[in-house]
Amino acid sequence: MSNYEFSLRQEVLLEKGADILGSLFHFARNNHISPSDKKDPVNVVYGLVWNAKSSILGADTEAELDQIETQFDFARKFYAGIEA
Repeated sequence: MSNYEFSLRQEVLLEKGADILGSLFHFARNNHISPSDKKDPVNVVYGLVWNAKSSILGADTEAELDQIETQFDFARKFYAGIEA
């Protein structure tokens, strides 16, 4: 993968992470879930996505980006399950 392709993938993952964070934030707000309740599953997944998103630009390998994308995919499935 070229440097350009790697950077492009990072940008796509940043956008994907932002979308998931927004969805989880709105769900929590609409369902009166306090952000300070660190044991609530929505907040746990939000934290996971936040940490993964924060590590995107520091990633050096495709494997690291794959791991981040896997975490985002999990969060999307979680959100789809609670939103249904």
